[in-house]
Amino acid sequence: MKKLIKYTFISLLAIMSSGCADYLDVVPDKTQEISLLFDRKESAYRALATCYHYIPVYDNTYGMIGASDEMIMNLDRVTPGKQVVLGQLNADYPVLGYWNDAVDNWKALSPADKSFFVPIRICNEFLENIQRVPDMTQSEISRWSAEVKFLKAYYHFMLFSQYGPIPLIKENIPIDAEGEAAMPKRQPVDDVVNYIVSLLDESIEALPTKVTSATELGRIDQVIAKGLKAKVLLYAASPLFNNNPMYAGFTDKDGVKLFPSGDTQAEHQKWVNAATALKEAIDAAEGTGSKLYKYTDSYPEYDTEYIKSDPDRLPYMYNYQYMMVDKWNEELIWGLSRISNKGAYGSQDWHYIQRSVNFKHKDESSTGDAWQWFSPSMNAAEFFYTKNGLPMDEDPDFDYDNRYELTTITDADADVAIPGEQTVKIHMNREPRFYASIGFDRSRVRGYGQIYDLKFRFKESNGRPKENDIDFSLGYFLRKVVHPDSKGTNSSYVLYAWPIIRLGELYLSYAEALNEAYGTEKQSDILFYLNEIRRRSGVPDIEEAWAKAKKHPDYYKTQEGMREIIHQERTIELSFEGYRNDDVRRWLKGDIFNSVIRTWNANSSTAEGFYQIQELKNMLHVFTQRNYLWPIATKELVNNTNLVQNPGY
Repeated sequence: MKKLIKYTFISLLAIMSSGCADYLDVVPDKTQEISLLFDRKESAYRALATCYHYIPVYDNTYGMIGASDEMIMNLDRVTPGKQVVLGQLNADYPVLGYWNDAVDNWKALSPADKSFFVPIRICNEFLENIQRVPDMTQSEISRWSAEVKFLKAYYHFMLFSQYGPIPLIKENIPIDAEGEAAMPKRQPVDDVVNYIVSLLDESIEALPTKVTSATELGRIDQVIAKGLKAKVLLYAASPLFNNNPMYAGFTDKDGVKLFPSGDTQAEHQKWVNAATALKEAIDAAEGTGSKLYKYTDSYPEYDTEYIKSDPDRLPYMYNYQYMMVDKWNEELIWGLSRISNKGAYGSQDWHYIQRSVNFKHKDESSTGDAWQWFSPSMNAAEFFYTKNGLPMDEDPDFDYDNRYELTTITDADADVAIPGEQTVKIHMNREPRFYASIGFDRSRVRGYGQIYDLKFRFKESNGRPKENDIDFSLGYFLRKVVHPDSKGTNSSYVLYAWPIIRLGELYLSYAEALNEAYGTEKQSDILFYLNEIRRRSGVPDIEEAWAKAKKHPDYYKTQEGMREIIHQERTIELSFEGYRNDDVRRWLKGDIFNSVIRTWNANSSTAEGFYQIQELKNMLHVFTQRNYLWPIATKELVNNTNLVQNPGY
């Protein structure tokens, strides 16, 4: 990064609207320097839109959502997420990195395929020029400036989450800068965090309390800014960045320490700071009407009898599935949606995860826009609790040791599986979030306007049409991110705002920060927020559930045990939303990614044959110490000789 070149933008997409909303639905003229956009309000608006334009495509199946043990790509498709989990990150080919431009066009994380230093420069140019727009009021200028300060902080944070110490681009480097002035150094972690937080604090003062207008949904407000500030401080307090002995000796070329180390008092204070910020964010959200989502519409006719017969499961499944796909609902604090279905590949937008994970209709001769090549892993199927709200190996009522054995589905489970058919024990007696998230062979899901029986065995309606067809699921389908009214065709997908921040995440983060900062001293508060999450999905309270645990009934009564409970609760509740890679890294639990990918035998047409575990020896997940941080591209180190590489690359 010898110079941050003066950027000219080529195209602009509508980024924040949902259907009727038209905020930032603007398209500029061909190529235009951003510094020339401040002659009037209309063109300055385009500059504001450009600052928003680089928010990553969170539902990109080639992105971070596929970079963990939650999902499996089809076997021969080379994707950056797969490269990450296979341990193939390197400095010469740094896929999914926010520092560098996209390695290949289709491997981009942002709509513009650009390094996040590009939008930071654009944000700086905006802030340098917005005061000279003649037809804007000072109130408008203050609000727009606050939004851009937020976005500048956000892009810095995204870089920090991957690389740790980064250069701080407080002001743009002049185009003609030479020598040291053109080669910014990486700054210590604490300095990076403090700068990001300072930007967010500045933005909060001038932002509206809460955006409610339908034409501005997704536009930054105080609640969003407080939510991001809390997330930044949570990351800063987490073991990856907070007193991590692994990086105690990591310095720049001048010997400046880039990671904090050795100060246990400061380490603890960071958790206190995170807890304080999270409570402020929760209070701000709830004070403006946010609450955990609960499904309140009428249930479809096809589910009426099931609801009557099993009111303890199906309504909670609706709560959890619609929590994500119900547009701009009361739990969503910051969401991202895009107007156009068209991306780089024309009518098929490869960023929409619904197409990648959805199954074809049984009456369709081809997959259409239900591609079936991105599916939950067997690991993910095992994350979820039993119906008693316990990990499978802790539930005395769950046959954990024989969980892969066949069992016959009973009439009592007709709402989630086909009675009289065979499946394996691991699929039965699970919590509602499992059934709302994952479709398995002989399960029943809500889709295509009906209750749909999934049959995944060889040559069945949803199974492989021929042996070793790599474009078909290896045993599971993802339901959580698919709107039940989506039909699997381009014109029939129901789009929604992808959650970047939601209230449930803040509850989980607050519980985590309280446990780390105060331990059992704050146990009642910790239990309150965790149980609120569980109750929304029909899962017994922690105290009730763990009292029946066969191995560790007092687990939740200790700080260490509660930590593990919080981590699993977060893994379940936020599953398939793109948090998994970040969470595992910041917890320093990367070893759990080291495993062989397991699948069912999709080439078999019988229950006995299908439910044979296959270990894909050529698909070994690999995570080593160096993978906690992303590599800086070699070319960046050549261009900027003040930079140092992250350890291990």
